[in-house]
Amino acid sequence: MLIILCSLSWAQDSEMVEQDHSATFARFSNSVAYYGLAMDLQKFGLSIYLVQALFGIIDIPAMLVATTTMIYVGRRATVASFLILAGLMVIANMFVPEDMQTLRTAQAALGKGCLASSFICVYLFTGELYPTEIRQMGMGFTSVNARLGGLAAPLVTTLGEISPVLPPLGFGATSILAGLVVLCFLTETRNVPLVETIAAMERR
Repeated sequence: MLIILCSLSWAQDSEMVEQDHSATFARFSNSVAYYGLAMDLQKFGLSIYLVQALFGIIDIPAMLVATTTMIYVGRRATVASFLILAGLMVIANMFVPEDMQTLRTAQAALGKGCLASSFICVYLFTGELYPTEIRQMGMGFTSVNARLGGLAAPLVTTLGEISPVLPPLGFGATSILAGLVVLCFLTETRNVPLVETIAAMERR
């Protein structure tokens, strides 16, 4: 509650509120989908050790692609596109027959790679959104919410006891919604000087 009150005290104008809430939701949703997908390895019908290794290896090219696109395309487009693509991959995986294990696993690995890319990008992006005088506080607040997303992920996974389509639908929809929020409400920071003060951000 104290963190929330501190967050609201920064928000002197609608832009600050919009940026803060959108960044917080993006990091929360990214963590929900990222950890949720990583925790649900047994559904692919292959060795969980093999799937875990594949999910780990996919993070390496994901980091390289994320770094390149952040530099040449921009932060907002990179985060939004990877989140939306990951969500589409996860939801599309629901319609692949269970006997096509290789395709299901490959599709999930690509989704995991997209989530890894957005995970890396959104961390840097968030830091650039806040003015320097409250940057550490803003990063701390969004990081707490990202950890809450990690805590919520296994709870979403347990919805599979009700219906097997609920976990992937939840992870996919959350990821797509977060991508749309980033695209619509966050400000592009590529090649833009960092804002130093809250007052300067209000004047922008």
